[in-house]
Amino acid sequence: MIYFLYKNYTKKVVDNVESKQMRFFLIFLIWYTIGFILQVFFSVPEFLSFSKPVFLVLYACCLAELIWLQENSKQRFVISLLVVALSTYAVEVISVKTGFPFGSYHYSAALGPLLIGVPFTIALAWVGVLLNSLGISTQKGKFVRALETGIWIVVLDLILDPVAVSLNFWTWHEPGNFAYFDIPLSNFVTWFVLGALLSYLFPLYQKDKRRQRRITFIFQLMLLLFGMLAFRVGLTLIGFFSICFVILVEGRYRYDYRK
Repeated sequence: MIYFLYKNYTKKVVDNVESKQMRFFLIFLIWYTIGFILQVFFSVPEFLSFSKPVFLVLYACCLAELIWLQENSKQRFVISLLVVALSTYAVEVISVKTGFPFGSYHYSAALGPLLIGVPFTIALAWVGVLLNSLGISTQKGKFVRALETGIWIVVLDLILDPVAVSLNFWTWHEPGNFAYFDIPLSNFVTWFVLGALLSYLFPLYQKDKRRQRRITFIFQLMLLLFGMLAFRVGLTLIGFFSICFVILVEGRYRYDYRK
C-alpha cells in the first residue's frame, strides 16, 4: 500500500506545476528515499553522517511549507514556529538537566552538535512532528484538534522512541513504572501535553484535499521508516505497530473525504 501511494504521489508532484511552490516537499521525498534505502537495507556511510540532522531540517521545512500555503497570516505563522521551536527546546534542556518533565535521559551527537546537552535539530524535529500531527487532525474546533494533535504525536513517538534508543540517538536512564520498552510513561504524557497546548498557536485551517493527502503521506512515511528500522534492529512488535498505525492514519484521511 505504501509503495503504491509513494509511486502515485511522487509522480503527481513531479508532473504538477504546483510542485514549484513545494520545493521542500520534493527535496524531502528524494532525501527520504535515499535515507530509507541506506538505513533499512544497507548502512549509512561515515561521510554521510550529517544526513540525519539534515533530514530533520528538511522534515520541518517540508511541513512548514505545506501549512504555509494554507496560512492567511504569514507573520503569525513564523512567530508561532519560533515559539514552538524555542519552547520545546527549552523543555528538552530542562528535562536533560533535571529529569522533568520527560524523564531522565541524555542525547548523543547523532542528531547534530549538542547545545546545552540537546542537539539543535531537536527544535526543528518538534516543529515537523507538531505540524504533521496538527495537519492530519480535525479542524472543526481548537479543543478537539488539540486532543487529536496530542494523540497523533504520541502515536508517532510510540514507534520513533524505541527505535531511536536502539540506534543510540538518546538514552533513557530510569524507565520508572509503566514503562514502554524501557521508556517512562512521563515521556509520552509530556509529548501529548506539549502537542495539545502548542496546537493552540495555530488557527483552524480549511482542509485542502491535495495538501491533506501530502501531509498524511509524510506522516505515513515517518511511521514506515521507523517501523522498518524496528524490524531491522529486532523490535518486531514495534514494526507491526507501525504498519497498524499507517493503516489507521490512512483511515483518518479517508474519513475526512468519505463523501
